Amino acid sequence: PKIIVNEAIDSTHFPHERFGLSFEQEEFLFFASALFLVAIFANGTLKYILNVYKGRVGERELRRIRLYIYRRWHRGAGSERRVEVIPIVAQEVEPVGGFASDAFALPIFQGGTFVTILFFMFMQDPVLGFAALILLPVQLALIPRLQRRINALARERAIEVRSLSGALGDEVSHEPPGTKTTRTVGRKLRDIENIRRQIHQTKFLMKALNNFLTALTPFFFYSVGGYLVIEGSLTLGALIAVLAAYKDF
Repeated sequence: PKIIVNEAIDSTHFPHERFGLSFEQEEFLFFASALFLVAIFANGTLKYILNVYKGRVGERELRRIRLYIYRRWHRGAGSERRVEVIPIVAQEVEPVGGFASDAFALPIFQGGTFVTILFFMFMQDPVLGFAALILLPVQLALIPRLQRRINALARERAIEVRSLSGALGDEVSHEPPGTKTTRTVGRKLRDIENIRRQIHQTKFLMKALNNFLTALTPFFFYSVGGYLVIEGSLTLGALIAVLAAYKDF
């Protein structure tokens, strides 16, 4: 984007020499735009390949975990309510498979993207680099704390769902179901509902706060970066390139 704006659209120095070829303004605009399209395609292809391999790793790990739990269950391990193994095998281990595939790929890919974009911003102007980082400590202080609260509620919900399965299993084995069992099931359903409400409230608060802090950073880009462009210490193409890069930051 920086080259397209500064050297193709906003430049008057033509013909332009690049890669041993001579370009007029319109030719260079389409040539630079084509390179930009190739970069977008390469980025999308890389993400596709990465996601496919992450899916393979996650599903393989998920199958092994489920098989391990089943073998332990088959040998008689676990609590007296052995029916509780059903939600564990069917549902609870699902996030573990996703984590197994993200454990290495996510820090490397997104961490590398983060460092690359930050380095690019500082190359354009140190002020823009610091502007991108100014709200990062606030996000690092607040967002993980809210996420830990969500994780704790999710574990509590999983325990309640598992207990509900055990209660339903007891009801199946006792015909007709007793009043005590019915009350237990009703109480557990209310508990699960309350936990899920807390999860929704905390999760959407975290998303709203994170979206606000993320949207606040372009305010500094427009105000500070715009001032630098007006003063002539930053090109318009560099500002546009920083704004384009920040969407992945």
